[in-house]
Amino acid sequence: MKRFKTNLAASLSLGCLALCMVLPAYGKLEEGVDTLVNFNGKNGSQPQSILEDSHGHFYGTTLTGGAYDKGTVFEIADDGKLITLVSFNGPNGSGPEAGLVIDKDGNIYGTTKTGGTGDKGTIFKITSDGKFSTVTEFNGKNGSFPDSGLLIGPDGSLYGATLSGGADNHGTVFKISPNGVLVTIITFNNTNGSDPGSLVRGDDGNFYGTAAKGGEGMGLVFKLTPDGHLTTLLMFDGKNGSFPNSGLVKTEDGILYGTTHDGGPKGLGTAYSLTTDGKFRNVIVFNGTNGSHPDSGLIEWSNGYFYMIGLWQNMLVKSAKVQWAGDNFCGTTAGGGANGFGTVFRMGDDGTLVILVAFTGSQGTDLGTNPNSLVPGQDGNLYGTTSHGGYHGLGTVFRLQLQTWLLPVNGVSFGGQPGEIRLPIVSH
Repeated sequence: MKRFKTNLAASLSLGCLALCMVLPAYGKLEEGVDTLVNFNGKNGSQPQSILEDSHGHFYGTTLTGGAYDKGTVFEIADDGKLITLVSFNGPNGSGPEAGLVIDKDGNIYGTTKTGGTGDKGTIFKITSDGKFSTVTEFNGKNGSFPDSGLLIGPDGSLYGATLSGGADNHGTVFKISPNGVLVTIITFNNTNGSDPGSLVRGDDGNFYGTAAKGGEGMGLVFKLTPDGHLTTLLMFDGKNGSFPNSGLVKTEDGILYGTTHDGGPKGLGTAYSLTTDGKFRNVIVFNGTNGSHPDSGLIEWSNGYFYMIGLWQNMLVKSAKVQWAGDNFCGTTAGGGANGFGTVFRMGDDGTLVILVAFTGSQGTDLGTNPNSLVPGQDGNLYGTTSHGGYHGLGTVFRLQLQTWLLPVNGVSFGGQPGEIRLPIVSH
């Protein structure tokens, strides 16, 4: 996407400066949401993820749509246009449900949940010059139906999980070496988990992840050593959450944070923290009003920011006086919120939650519903996807504008760093 520098200093007035000194309550943040892409079927439908590379290009997947209605990989180019890089046709994969990863050479890797020779899923690669290839196909014995993202290890190997397959047909964790050899690290047997998701690598070199089912029946969190020794860190029992569909995020101090799709006191999902030695804390209980059924993982967000309403609505102002203490995260809920169509929220590790967006599904024809992914952009804004809604009802890519401004110096502010404004994309 093109970025447009703008000098806003000239537009400031004394009245504006006064507003910068006022710290009112949170306001109507939906007005800070831009719909960047509307999916129409031909260019994909039901987007699942989005990722920004070091050059400011965005890449993502759609579960369906494209030339064969079996999903796509797309790029949002410098000029703001959406380019379909791959239309899956079945033999080369089908139904990419997970996010993408990019290696140090600019190659993109991802998974398709189905497709390939046995229709049990694939791992694919798109080189930096756009060449597509299938890295491996799943056949049941080595796993089947990968629906979570990949992790690039320090040695360049790819690590990931399959939803089912393996010796007991409850899923696997695998490693693919740089030369394409797949090794199954662990197979799940329901007692030690079932339906594993994406992995995160701890400071100790071990892998941590979630199994959406298994254990006592409601999922668990596990630790896995590189040589295949698996330990259950936490069993979900409904009261403390159930069915952790998304992966974990690790903070700088090594604490793991995650969400459960269901469970908790209201049965609508939770957000929790967990130390690597198994100390659990429920941080947020979703109750419908503050969102429900979180599907995407959390992303850590820097503290020291708050919202204010002034001449420029939804301006994000950095303040030394009002900070988010401790670790802070943003995430999405697929449902709930004021309108029942999902939310984007900010969560503090102290249990505070602020809804940044409550999707309406009706604020113009372009606003999506049911958000399912979220990433921080290089420009300080948040970017994500909605699986439904938008102009055609087939999903969107959205931007939540969080422009960073500096505090006034000696009572005078020139907007600090004007930041970079991305060109809105309208793809009908």
